[in-house]
Amino acid sequence: MKPTHHHRLAQDAPWSAGVVLLGAGRGERLGRGPKALIDLGGEPVLLHALEAMTANETVTSIVVTAPDDLRETFERVVASAAPGVPVRVVAGGPNRQASAHAGLAALPAHVPWVAVTDVARPFTPRGTVDRLLDVIRDTAERPAGGWLPCGAVPVLPLTDSVHLAGEEPSSLAGPFDRGLLRAAQTPQVFHRACLAAAYAAAIDAGVTHTDEAGLVGGMGATIVTAPGTPANFKITVEHDLVVARVVHAHAESILHGQGDKG
Repeated sequence: MKPTHHHRLAQDAPWSAGVVLLGAGRGERLGRGPKALIDLGGEPVLLHALEAMTANETVTSIVVTAPDDLRETFERVVASAAPGVPVRVVAGGPNRQASAHAGLAALPAHVPWVAVTDVARPFTPRGTVDRLLDVIRDTAERPAGGWLPCGAVPVLPLTDSVHLAGEEPSSLAGPFDRGLLRAAQTPQVFHRACLAAAYAAAIDAGVTHTDEAGLVGGMGATIVTAPGTPANFKITVEHDLVVARVVHAHAESILHGQGDKG
């Protein structure tokens, strides 16, 4: 599909971002309630995610989405963090896409770039949003450039063999070339106009996507990629939480130096 959404490079354009931090899920697969409030090393996972997002020079505001009945609880957690940038807590929607859309609407109107990420990724390396914006800018400033891609996404190559599912339960139809596949992580950074247009198009079409890369890419926009890191894993099931607690306990040796600039 031919890309249909670009933005002309403006050398003096602001390179600042707002963050939508998604925490409205009920954590049903994990079975411990909202993942944002789960203890990780003596602090709620939400505080770790906030710290990761505020460790970006370009981030100027954050919106946290929360279950509507837990907004005050989330606000107390945020207040305990003294994050250094304005943080607003809003009610999320019935699914991830609706929550992200609500978060976008709650960001200050002047924010030109938007990073959407999951609260359940407590080990996002510092400076990740900064680097994704650098990738977008570098793409536009290449000799043949001049156009800004709509966004940038951190990705990882798959390491396991991949097979298509068969028609019968527990059967396989055949192998699939994993070299063509990438696992997309968050935060994912997009030009605000691109992201807003993608949400509007999805609402009109009545479709939902599992992440913003699918949402924005679905309307034919150009998205560039950057290397992700295995450390930036998402807590989804009990095994992930066990791993997260081990990583946190040994963070100095496991995570030291990952994601630092320069």
